Amino acid sequence: MPPNNLNMVRLAAASMVLYGHSFIFLGQREPLFLSWVPLGPLGVFIFFTISGYLVSESWDRDPHLGRFFQRRLLRILPGLVVCILLSMLVLGPLLTTLPLREYFTHKYTWGYLQNIALHIVYYLPGVFEHNRVANATNGSLWSLPVEFLMYILVACLGTLHGNRWLTAALALFSAAISLFWAQVSQEMLVVYNFDLRQAFICGTYFWMGACFFKFDLKRYLTLSNAMLALFAMLCLEPWTRQLAMASWILLPIVVLAFGFAYSPTLDKLTGPGDYSYGIYIYAFPIQQAVVYLWPNMATVPYLLVCMLGALTFAILSWHWVEHRALAHKPRRPQIAS
Repeated sequence: MPPNNLNMVRLAAASMVLYGHSFIFLGQREPLFLSWVPLGPLGVFIFFTISGYLVSESWDRDPHLGRFFQRRLLRILPGLVVCILLSMLVLGPLLTTLPLREYFTHKYTWGYLQNIALHIVYYLPGVFEHNRVANATNGSLWSLPVEFLMYILVACLGTLHGNRWLTAALALFSAAISLFWAQVSQEMLVVYNFDLRQAFICGTYFWMGACFFKFDLKRYLTLSNAMLALFAMLCLEPWTRQLAMASWILLPIVVLAFGFAYSPTLDKLTGPGDYSYGIYIYAFPIQQAVVYLWPNMATVPYLLVCMLGALTFAILSWHWVEHRALAHKPRRPQIAS
């Protein structure tokens, strides 16, 4: 792939999630983007958009089930496993209100390992039980099973020889379910411990990103078109529902246009590694720990401390865990001529 800004866009998305969550942890209202969506979910939508494009491209480049899922698992699991173990074996014992013997013999302590199988649980005994977001060690993990479901569907479409029109039909179906059910329903529909509504709310952006790849629309992803899309979103700001619907097309244009553009300056900033995933999975427990230890910290110092902490763990995670794991990604066998 030619040089691009995708790492910087992903880093911005992870930072949006951290920034948006900070206000919730401090008991404040999370900021909105154009009075439409909180910054945290916006960051997640950006992740799903990029993933939809790149994962679809990955499948088409090498449509082999085994190698496809090896690549996906190597991207998600190594960093996640270390994060889960650190949360359970270091953060938990340090901050739990229970005696250590009771903590380590509690069934829910070891139940936290279910997160490794993407069966998401948030509770560690006695940890953060009096925080504003109570009993949640890492609330950001909810998106991982949704993301992995998208991978499964990409593989299913591929093995069924689904063409681009089937991908477009799936995007429209996801958008319709999101509009008429997922966004308006107040009741969670829990499947494998995640809210199925999010498979359509976030999944629509994934499939729209996939459509941009499948229909070879990259040539239209220019910065001028991105600015036009941003202007259109700004014009729709008074009509929140219409803006939400238009965002299924406009947001991917903005995200992918900036992502596939190239800036040498931004490349130097993100050249050492892709720290976005590390920031995403470590930010929540760090933010919870900081507000637990210093509940009266002001907003700006809180943001700086949390960002520095999350970035530190993300850097260590990338260089010691994620990057080394990705070195084992299977390569497509060369076809003899």
